[in-house]
Amino acid sequence: MKRLWPHSLVGQLLLVVALILLLAQGINSFLLYRGAQNQNLVEASTSAVSRIAYSLDRQASDRPATRRTSMRSRRWGQLRYSAESPVADTMRRLPELEARAGQAFANMGIAFTDIRATMLDELTADMSGHVIGASRNEWRNSPINRSMGGGPERPEPRGFVIISAQQDDGQWVSIASTVRERSPLLVRTLLFQTFTIYLLMLIPLILLGRYISRPLKSLTARAQSFQPGTTEALAEQGPPDTRELIRAFNDMSDRVTRMIDEKDVMLGAIGHDLRTPLAALRVRVESVEDDTERERMITGIEDMNNMLEDILSLARLGRSTQQADPVDIRSLIETVVDEFTDLGRTVRYQRGERQIAAVRETLVRRALRNLVGNATLYGGVADISVEKAGKNLLVHVDDEGPGIPEDKIAAMFEPFLRGEGSRNRATGGSGLGLTLARAIARDHGGDIILENRDSGGLRATLKLPLG
Repeated sequence: MKRLWPHSLVGQLLLVVALILLLAQGINSFLLYRGAQNQNLVEASTSAVSRIAYSLDRQASDRPATRRTSMRSRRWGQLRYSAESPVADTMRRLPELEARAGQAFANMGIAFTDIRATMLDELTADMSGHVIGASRNEWRNSPINRSMGGGPERPEPRGFVIISAQQDDGQWVSIASTVRERSPLLVRTLLFQTFTIYLLMLIPLILLGRYISRPLKSLTARAQSFQPGTTEALAEQGPPDTRELIRAFNDMSDRVTRMIDEKDVMLGAIGHDLRTPLAALRVRVESVEDDTERERMITGIEDMNNMLEDILSLARLGRSTQQADPVDIRSLIETVVDEFTDLGRTVRYQRGERQIAAVRETLVRRALRNLVGNATLYGGVADISVEKAGKNLLVHVDDEGPGIPEDKIAAMFEPFLRGEGSRNRATGGSGLGLTLARAIARDHGGDIILENRDSGGLRATLKLPLG
């Protein structure tokens, strides 16, 4: 069912309206069909009542109730006189037709003690010769009637209405009248009506839906590709509500851009204010005579500089001025491997096929460096492999460490959270490595995935889009 349900606003609107129209037209058609059936019954009973009144009037005027010619006799039928009514007590009576017939006879001044009406699919043997309207097709299809412009063949009969009236002497006067199906013209009329309604309703709704959805699609595309300070204001179009929404989005974009600009200015000032005293402190440390103490102080200052650089890089991410260029990921990995190999770390990489991706090389190198650094620090070794999965390039960094508990993997991306609990720089970094790496990956449309390996250790995957 979900597959058949449209995803777009216009499609959902059209489907709902179409279903409502279909339901309404179905109810309307059902009521019209039932009304046509009732009308057929009324017409047939009216013909029977008229034939009974006409024949009794002819009898009262001492005129024969039947015609001399066999064709007229077949066409108009004859009354049946009997001591018992052909409408037995076991048959389904039609009280509404009985009331109509009684009212009609009373209006014509004809009194009956009892009136019965029923409808049968097939005539009983005793009524087969007392029916009107059963042989009209013979005349309608005759060459003479056709040559005179007679109407087409009438629909087939679907039953017979029997009207039986009891006179004062107890004798029953009865006659049957043919009930025919409604002309196929009714069905064609309903189909044409349905088609016309759909055209008159759905075509304007399609145009209205596009008028509403077009600016919404533009707004969605702009929101998905939003980059603070790099996009122009979106043109206001569509109905008033949509225009107000676009205006609010443009105002929000301006506020976000101003906030980020202010943040960059503040970070630049903080970076300058912090680096200046750190540089002065670094110079003063050189005058310390104790070599061990001097190296310890220098290491602390460098750690502070590195942490400051990580914080500023994370804060400025998303506003990088470097453009994404096609980069050979294989060469980028080899550069990182050489860096750690020179530091005495164990990093293994099997050179594979050339893989090109449009990335900002400096940022991706930093993300990969953070992953490899964590692997060598906590797992002792880093095994790098590259895998192509659809439109994405997966760079796996495996280690041989203890791994991470499943319930803590998501928390490892939180800033300043480290896998090693102490704050010792010798056993861990600043706690920003994974946070910065994931931010860089997501800024490229990718991600960082952490998962424990079945053979032991942790796998960190850098996913980058190839497109």
